[in-house]
Amino acid sequence: MNDKSRIVVGVDGSPAARGALAWAVAEAKRTNASVLALSVCQLNPSLDEGIDPFSEQHRHDLEAAVESLGPSVLGVRIDTEVPQGVAGPVLVARSADAAYLVVGEHGSHRADLLVMSSVTSYCLRHALCPVVVVPLEGAHHDGPLMLRPEPQVR
Repeated sequence: MNDKSRIVVGVDGSPAARGALAWAVAEAKRTNASVLALSVCQLNPSLDEGIDPFSEQHRHDLEAAVESLGPSVLGVRIDTEVPQGVAGPVLVARSADAAYLVVGEHGSHRADLLVMSSVTSYCLRHALCPVVVVPLEGAHHDGPLMLRPEPQVR
């Protein structure tokens, strides 16, 4: 599916991810795009009576993150999903034909060097669409970082 009018955002319950979701919603409103918010659940327990408590917690946290944005979400279509798997590969696969993949910065700054999380690093190395890294609010930064991947020769 080719959906350049969709913005994919990873949401993991952290303040940085909530900032990424807010950025994605604002960009979607500006560009008339939709948002696909994903909370990737890596744990896959044996199910008792069909209930997966880990996925349910991810779903609850994802819905709470969307609700926390309040009226800023009005007019923006936001789909939420809780896929199973490893976060980096799932986010990259789900964003293959998206306008952007948006993630929150979980890394740390040391001696003016930004050290990014393994998920962010994976997305930056493997995504086929532009990746937007939204820094944690209050961190020393100049705003979101956007990288465009090299065109793939097919």
